[in-house]
Amino acid sequence: MDRVPKNLCEIHSLGPATHEWLVGTRQVPAFHLTHTRVAGYSEAQHGYEFVRHSPVFSQVLACIGGEGEVLIDGRWQRCPAGLAYVTAPRALCAYQVRPRGRWQVCWVLYEEVMQLPALEAGQAPRLVRADATGLHLAIEGLCHEAGAEAEQGAMEFWAALVHRQVLRILQPAGGDPRLSQLWSAVRHDLGGAWDLSRMAKCAGMSQESLRRLCLRYVGRPPLSHLAHLRMLFAADLLSCTREKIASIAARAGYGDAFAFSTAFKRVMRMPPSRYRLRQNRSA
Repeated sequence: MDRVPKNLCEIHSLGPATHEWLVGTRQVPAFHLTHTRVAGYSEAQHGYEFVRHSPVFSQVLACIGGEGEVLIDGRWQRCPAGLAYVTAPRALCAYQVRPRGRWQVCWVLYEEVMQLPALEAGQAPRLVRADATGLHLAIEGLCHEAGAEAEQGAMEFWAALVHRQVLRILQPAGGDPRLSQLWSAVRHDLGGAWDLSRMAKCAGMSQESLRRLCLRYVGRPPLSHLAHLRMLFAADLLSCTREKIASIAARAGYGDAFAFSTAFKRVMRMPPSRYRLRQNRSA
């Protein structure tokens, strides 16, 4: 590919024929949990051109179809399906569509404070192998929910899935194996007496190390993620069974139905009874 001119200017251009769908923190407050700025997907054509000299965010831009060009080490390189362009804060990055070209991409931008795996500030952009299907579907689902019923609980699920798909691209092995071991154990005993001490022991690390790794890989502290997993489990039971709320509370690790209802409302933005009714009406 041709070497990039030294006087490359800052450019932010979608072009006249590009179609784009996106959501940000205003529509998806749950983005604040993972320091996500915006996520979207684009049907890009010629005129789609971005050059950023010192962005204050990191980005994962994954190709769904077609082909674009990305700037790496001062040269334009092809970015077809199966690859993702990952860029760190404070590092020159650029991407574009050539004349008569088409490029389908999905992308997520993170605040600089978010320490994503292998994306330290100033690190040069690079291409990584990536199947963009999961990320694309998660972003598409989130955009649809935000533009339709905009149920906060549902959007939290979609937002968490978007972040999980990004982490899969950046760390295909699935993150730290000690965390995988912990969350596997938690899912097999979701209603168990989990506290920070037991979780750290299961993961084979100190409580502070566990807290740092959880913030890095799942975007929330260990106990908050435990509560999140429990509420996902409870939401499934409320949607798919007629089991009593007190019984669901016990299976989710809550001896008191009132405490469970309070926790459920905090995560899902509505009490369990209302959530069940709403799910049954939409079925």
